[in-house]
Amino acid sequence: MALAHAQGDDAPTVTIGVVADNEPYTFFEGRTPRGFSVDVLRLVEQHSDVTFEFRAGSWPDIYSAFMKGELDAIDGISWRPDRAKNILFTKPYHYREIYLMRDTDNPLPPVNELEDLKGLRVGVVENIFYGGEFQDAGFNANTYDSLPSLVRALAFGWIDVAVGPRLTLEYLADQNGFQFLQLHGPAPLSQYSREDFRVGVLATNPELLNRIQAGLDAIPESRIQNLLQRWQEFGGAQASQAEQLPLTADQKQYLTNLGPVRVGFMDDYAPFSFTDGGRVMGLSVDVMNRLSDLTGIQVIPVRGQWPELISMLQGGEIDAIANISYQPERESLARFTSPYHVIPNVVFTTNPELKFRELADLQAVNVGLGSGIYYEGTVRMALPDSQVQAYASQEAIFQALANGDVDAVISALPAGNYWIRELGISGARIAGELKLPGIPGEDLRFGVRPSLAPLASILDQAMGAISPKERRVIENRWLGASNGSPAERTAQVRWNRQEQQWLQEHNRQIRVCVDPNWLPLEGIRNGEHVGLSSDVLTLFSERGDLRFNLVPGKSWMDAIDNVRKGHCDLVPLAMKTPARESFLDFTSPYLEVPTVLVGRIDTPFIDRVSDLGDQPVGIVEGYAFGELLRKRNPTLNLVTVSSEQEGLRQVQNRELAAYISTLATASYYMQSLGLADLKVIGRVPSDWSLSIATGNDDPVLGDIMQKLVASLTTQERQQLESNWRNLRITEQVDYTLLWQILAGAVVITLLLVYWNRKLGRLNRQLGEANAALSRLSVTDNLTDLGNRTYFDREFPKSFQWCQRHEAGFAVAMVDADLFKNINDTWGHETGDQCLKTLAEIMREHFRRETDRIARFGGEEFIIFTSYEKVSDIMGRLESFRRAVTERPCDTRQEQGVDLTVSIGLSWGIPMPDSSPSEFLRLADQALYRAKHNGRNRLEATPVADPAIHGTDNHRSR
Repeated sequence: MALAHAQGDDAPTVTIGVVADNEPYTFFEGRTPRGFSVDVLRLVEQHSDVTFEFRAGSWPDIYSAFMKGELDAIDGISWRPDRAKNILFTKPYHYREIYLMRDTDNPLPPVNELEDLKGLRVGVVENIFYGGEFQDAGFNANTYDSLPSLVRALAFGWIDVAVGPRLTLEYLADQNGFQFLQLHGPAPLSQYSREDFRVGVLATNPELLNRIQAGLDAIPESRIQNLLQRWQEFGGAQASQAEQLPLTADQKQYLTNLGPVRVGFMDDYAPFSFTDGGRVMGLSVDVMNRLSDLTGIQVIPVRGQWPELISMLQGGEIDAIANISYQPERESLARFTSPYHVIPNVVFTTNPELKFRELADLQAVNVGLGSGIYYEGTVRMALPDSQVQAYASQEAIFQALANGDVDAVISALPAGNYWIRELGISGARIAGELKLPGIPGEDLRFGVRPSLAPLASILDQAMGAISPKERRVIENRWLGASNGSPAERTAQVRWNRQEQQWLQEHNRQIRVCVDPNWLPLEGIRNGEHVGLSSDVLTLFSERGDLRFNLVPGKSWMDAIDNVRKGHCDLVPLAMKTPARESFLDFTSPYLEVPTVLVGRIDTPFIDRVSDLGDQPVGIVEGYAFGELLRKRNPTLNLVTVSSEQEGLRQVQNRELAAYISTLATASYYMQSLGLADLKVIGRVPSDWSLSIATGNDDPVLGDIMQKLVASLTTQERQQLESNWRNLRITEQVDYTLLWQILAGAVVITLLLVYWNRKLGRLNRQLGEANAALSRLSVTDNLTDLGNRTYFDREFPKSFQWCQRHEAGFAVAMVDADLFKNINDTWGHETGDQCLKTLAEIMREHFRRETDRIARFGGEEFIIFTSYEKVSDIMGRLESFRRAVTERPCDTRQEQGVDLTVSIGLSWGIPMPDSSPSEFLRLADQALYRAKHNGRNRLEATPVADPAIHGTDNHRSR
């Protein structure tokens, strides 16, 4: 045993195993252990007679050493029945939730059970406590020795979904600049969905357990919550705004005499520095601007390519250079600051077979890299010189990859992602990470010419004064998945030589097959292609100078068969399935449409498809959802029909209990056919992810269509969704039954009166069904407030209305204080009741015509509205805040459950060049201040000069 006693002292030194790379819980800076759990254990030392000696390693390593008796204790271990046979556990000092994380470019279906992950590459940490759940479900999950390795695997595309603790996944993605990674929701692990943090000792040492437990019991719960908040929000440091930089008299005099400083920025190194509209911008530029604020120096930006800037620094034409990495041989060139960002370098390739672990793996391929980059010499030493091509700009490097001039490119991850999107390089992937001895990644620093060495020291001092919150704001602004500039631009579509040749050989004409009866998404009317997919191809035709020619067909199966037989080049709206992948290639999805169940108006609403039992449920023959549903619900009685219209008619005639359709097409045909006796009776928990499908025997065409899909901007994708959601159809009455009645009727007038009354009633029911249909897509199920779809639709509309009418626009972010404590103490049922109560109070206080309320996610809500006087909106928010404190949120408990809220408000009159995102950003910052300043308060920030709005009251309590 490693347990030892200090000489002359009864307090034992306890060796405790912690995971080395488990930020923000446990990690090491040099030899110093840091993290939330380390801080808790330090408090245990203060309140008990033990001293911890930390031993770090991967989880499998420390667990093995602990079980062999080489460690006295282990931290962060969860209780399990099989472990309890040999281990004694303290009470939990923390719970962390287990979540799923995905790449935003790789949409996943909703995951409600482990079965929904079948067919995906799932990653978990080796020997983690919930790993057995995946084994029991028949998964062959990919295992990694640490959470950082797991997150990197997801970022590099080696797995489809990562399973791990929510806080750690978010922290690692943020710290590594992987802003394209996104949480997908809680992991469906039932009793293992929360991980309990405990300290464990071997069963043979109950005395040590009692000492550690006594230390934990002595720590106030509020102290642990304070530690957790500091690590969640501020990386372990106390949050503070950067204060005026404390400079010595000599430093101040030096800056006074210095004059303007010329700083060189690469103009093609997005998102760190690049030129847009003649102005240099990016993360590096924002950091330098903040250093300028702190030091008072005047910065003159100088743009150029990397070789030019290095030459200018050597010649004294510029004083400093951004985006430079430290190398010993560069010490004669510049004096370096500490890094302001570290990013991984990776190998990008279009070769699906290439795997990279070391430079020797690139022996048989041509490699492109940046001229003068710090690792160029290392790469040239390892590879034949003729295979290494150096380029002066990042764009040139990736254009060479697109043209096939090189097989692989070594570049910084964010910069590479940017140029792959910008150039629309189809099939590009990450083959592996470039790891050089002693260099964790590309360290971005400022380099100052040696004659200005004191300036380097001052800049380094200023860098340390930038608060963690400020750093995070700057990083979040630029390290998003689609950064190119603050205002998104349409990506230019550029064809490589193969693609240009294909287009020339086909006279730039592409044959298209569609579903003739799937409106409003697509259809054929009077021999013409119509619907949303027609709009998409029209856009692509203009963007790529192409002509899409319709090949008519009688059904969806005709369209699929024509592509299979080579009579057609593509279908514009198709969903990927395993069966179709045998003969089709798919672009990334560009449209998501909810799936619904349609039944008769007298059918009760259902929660899940399985509630229909063995009743017949219709779906169009050949539709992708039929294949997926048969796999997930083998007992479902699926009946194929030839078209949407036939399926709906069979439901109307009671031949089917329900019909599976999309929200778009169900709404369209229920209106256009006058099917007022049908309604939406349920939601199928998977959406249609629609792509363009091409024959897999023509990969070049697949690459062309992928580039066009990749060129769609966020605004264009939102407009496509808006097109089908906002479609209005003149209602048509189905007169078939009426004419049958007239043909056999004698008392025609009486029957007409009867029918008109019935028709009026059915039309009212149709209106109710349509209203329910609309609410279904934009309403949060728990609170009945608007959801994120509602927010995305209404927020820009409300902003634009205020902008046009020069009216005040107010945005309030509302967050329930310490809501996790309510869930942990009272349970999730009480937590849900509190959210419902909070929503009810919101509706009571914000019911004006221009008021809009949405649930932003979790316990966070957003209110946006117009106003005449800012004092009015502040008063309403204060009244709402007080009402929350005065009303217990779950009266089923004996004394009720108390709840408070923090509110961040931004307000102002939108100017022509204003953006709604600025109001949202300032409201979020104000919310952060409200929570940092004690919670249960309102903090407000004006978007423009407060004098414009007639008040200077920006803060209230």
